[in-house]
Amino acid sequence: MGDKDTSIKTTKDVRDRLKVLASERGTTMNDLLEELVSRELTEEEKEERAQYAMEEIRQATGVTVSDEARAKARAFLQGLGQENSAA
Repeated sequence: MGDKDTSIKTTKDVRDRLKVLASERGTTMNDLLEELVSRELTEEEKEERAQYAMEEIRQATGVTVSDEARAKARAFLQGLGQENSAA
């Protein structure tokens, strides 16, 4: 296992589900949790990726995407996500 083990308090149902999922995948609950959380980006990581993408766009096209355009795009995409959830 990792450097130092720790405990996470959760419900019995969550623990049991993690146990089943880990077993089905032939792994441990710890390794499954590590895999699951490594898939998710923090807000800071998302922003870093967005900044990197904006720089790539600027270098490739010469176009600088404004903060206003980014905000509109973000709102549009969030709206699509909400429509998808409601369907």
